[in-house]
Amino acid sequence: MAERRNVVFGFWDRFESEIYKQNRSKAEIARKCHFDRKILSYCGNMSLPYFARICKELNVSADYLLFGK
Repeated sequence: MAERRNVVFGFWDRFESEIYKQNRSKAEIARKCHFDRKILSYCGNMSLPYFARICKELNVSADYLLFGK
């Protein structure tokens, strides 16, 4: 269970870091991915379609966001 929690929090850390590096906002990402900004404010589970849209919009791999690779 602790490993799963680390993956989830690691994801959010890398996600926020990538947004900062690209000088973008969560609101902009949500708008371009066609979902509500609230999806990006909860540090919990995210649906696979939303996750895929985020990866595409940020131009990063799923492995990077999930595992830092």
